[in-house]
Amino acid sequence: MKKKPGKSLRPDFSKSSNDNGTPEALTKEGLKRALNPPNDGTKDVLHGVTVPDPFRPLEDLDAAETTAWVDRQNDKFAKYIAGQQETIDKTTEFLTEAMDYSRSSLPSRYGQNYFSTFQDGLAPQSIYQVSDSEDGTPRTLIDPNTLSTDGTVSLSGVFPSPDGTRVAYLTSKAGSDMQTLKIRDVATGKDLPDVIEGCRFAEVLWDKDSNESFQYTYPVTPGSWGRKTMHHNVGDDADNDTLVFEHTGGAPWAEPTRLRTGKNEWISTGNGFDPNNGLHYRPLGSDDAFTALQQPFDCVLKPVAEFDNGDILALTTKDAERGRLVRFNLADPAPENWQTVIPEDAADPLGNVLFHQGKLFAFYSHDTADAVKVFEVDGTHLHDMPLPLQSVAGYARINKEDTSFLMKISGFLSAGDTYRYDIDTNKLDFVKKSDAKFDLDGCIVERIYATSKDGTQVPMTVIRKPETKLDGTAAVKLYGYGASNVALGPRFANTITDWVKNGGIYVQANLRGGGEFGAEWYDGGRMDNKKNVFDDFIACAEKLIADDYASTPRLVIEGGSAGGLLTAVCANMRPDLFGAVISAVPVTDVYRLHMTRGAQAVPEYGDPAVKEDFEKISEYSALHNVKPGVKRPPHLIKTGDHDTRVPPWHAYKLAATIQALAPAGSEILLRVDKDAGHGAGKSTQKVIQEAAETMAFIEKAIGPVNQLAYKAKLAQDKAKQKKPKKGKDKKFGG
Repeated sequence: MKKKPGKSLRPDFSKSSNDNGTPEALTKEGLKRALNPPNDGTKDVLHGVTVPDPFRPLEDLDAAETTAWVDRQNDKFAKYIAGQQETIDKTTEFLTEAMDYSRSSLPSRYGQNYFSTFQDGLAPQSIYQVSDSEDGTPRTLIDPNTLSTDGTVSLSGVFPSPDGTRVAYLTSKAGSDMQTLKIRDVATGKDLPDVIEGCRFAEVLWDKDSNESFQYTYPVTPGSWGRKTMHHNVGDDADNDTLVFEHTGGAPWAEPTRLRTGKNEWISTGNGFDPNNGLHYRPLGSDDAFTALQQPFDCVLKPVAEFDNGDILALTTKDAERGRLVRFNLADPAPENWQTVIPEDAADPLGNVLFHQGKLFAFYSHDTADAVKVFEVDGTHLHDMPLPLQSVAGYARINKEDTSFLMKISGFLSAGDTYRYDIDTNKLDFVKKSDAKFDLDGCIVERIYATSKDGTQVPMTVIRKPETKLDGTAAVKLYGYGASNVALGPRFANTITDWVKNGGIYVQANLRGGGEFGAEWYDGGRMDNKKNVFDDFIACAEKLIADDYASTPRLVIEGGSAGGLLTAVCANMRPDLFGAVISAVPVTDVYRLHMTRGAQAVPEYGDPAVKEDFEKISEYSALHNVKPGVKRPPHLIKTGDHDTRVPPWHAYKLAATIQALAPAGSEILLRVDKDAGHGAGKSTQKVIQEAAETMAFIEKAIGPVNQLAYKAKLAQDKAKQKKPKKGKDKKFGG
């Protein structure tokens, strides 16, 4: 239901709410609870609605007042977990041992060289290495650990040239999305003079059969999310780079792609997480203007293969929300002339198609896991790749002459074993077991369903030990995201292993807004439907409690980024439902998300400058729906001071607001990681420290994760309550 114009949609701090006329959020008592953040009483008027933003000064991240306030918040968090040193030590010890093993990605061949990433145990960052054969001894090519003394410089992208003689690579510092692009000669291990600063989310596409030039994406304006495609000749100054393609209007992303069988070069355009792209092409190597096959926002159209007669195979969602493969000719590409090669599946979204060795390999998402079907080029189904159920598969780069390729197959229970897939026989041959020291072999993985507010069935994956009792005393961590068309599938993580091995139950919810089940599922959790995501998550929590997996005092909800918004909103909506809340790098001020995300955020949340969108946002925006005086569960808000994706002021303002409005004694905590960003690029040591301190918060909030230890504590507390007090018994006169 829409709010009436002119009515404040959150507590209006500009109005008197107590006897002395002081705005409620800014009483001395409230500010003291919030550790006295800088505030200036800022108020915006949006569509006739007064929107107070008293903690706007916290958006000045470098101000002395802001940094001093952050230090006070970190001190408060440190004091809260000070009595949990045993938990910190235990978690640190487990994760240190669990992560202290060598691991590498599958080697990918370019020319005669094989490239892979390698993590040397507890080294801060992974390195990039090269070998002259698939099973040869690799040598280090790029080591980001030598680029800083504190391990905060990371590799954020590597792009070998087609012949494998050069590698374009990106580095970022302190987790920032801002990147520096350089080129390294593989033979000498030395950088060429070329340096391109100011990249962000950059992609590099070497020109066909060339190590002398490439296309790359670059911000439309400095630091922006929008991307244009530029061209660089090795040896030239970046100032001389030329524009390949820039899309104007509401679709500022332009990314190049090229097909192995291609006669053309392609540009895909769009906006943010909206998968419905524009598609443009021109003859390979020409300077002709690009021809538009379609403009953004109608459907997905992704070229898969080109043929000499001008025929194109393309993946599309037009008239097929879960995707289909079509064939058409560039001479007459109108949609009414498209011929279906692989029809839409009845249940599984089609995410990608590879044309290789005359066959079509169709990659599906089957109940959030991976599935691959193999077809003839005319669409005749040959067989399914024999992947284990509820597994995900990573692939080495497949070259056009390969008749087999390496795969790494993993899931919730294991970190990933290596197999070789033979195309002709459709067989998986075991190659190597993961060197991971721990797994969850023997644990139970089950799928259960919650019924959301509108009747939608929402799936969850539950991981637990067989001996964990379903009596409401288990510590349960419910994780969700539900945004940006991102699909949450089976994944292995040492933090999950630690949780489950300690007797906890880990639950991953597949909420609307994610990409697990096709376009309708995604659309059901964005824009006007965004509130469905929060209803889905609350329904999952209620289902876990109803079936005795969890109870409110033992239920922790956790999410990051858009998932941080999710948990913060659900804490506002149902503070009575959870035992503890964790919101990592959260989006909280959806009215001002455009300050850093621009048009990229519109397909997900809408545009607050549009009245109808503003009214929908007002129903859930975490910062603007904190009710005063409400008892809340312990809430940990985490961020990094160098987060350029969701700036830390989102977390700062939410923490200050809840602390000022919540009753005295509420545990609303802010943990700010210094020299860290949105999550990517964190050093191993920072990952371990954050996980240990988060576990300390959880056990302080809900008690021991270990179920037996928790039951023993309950019995001990009950015994203390029954124990008679010393002194006279008033009832019997002593």
